[in-house]
Amino acid sequence: MAATKADLLEVRHHDDHISRYHQVTYCAWRGGVTIYQNGLEIARHDDVLHTHALNLATV
Repeated sequence: MAATKADLLEVRHHDDHISRYHQVTYCAWRGGVTIYQNGLEIARHDDVLHTHALNLATV
């Protein structure tokens, strides 16, 4: 799957916990997400209900 860049990525888990990551690349897959920073995998979640990615405007 293709990786997508995000300035802020919020991951909502099945237990309603929210994980937040800044300046990352992520790859979403059915029921989960893998998060990378500087080309290295920093997290992998397989209990994901929803992801929300934001890209901040550059001025």
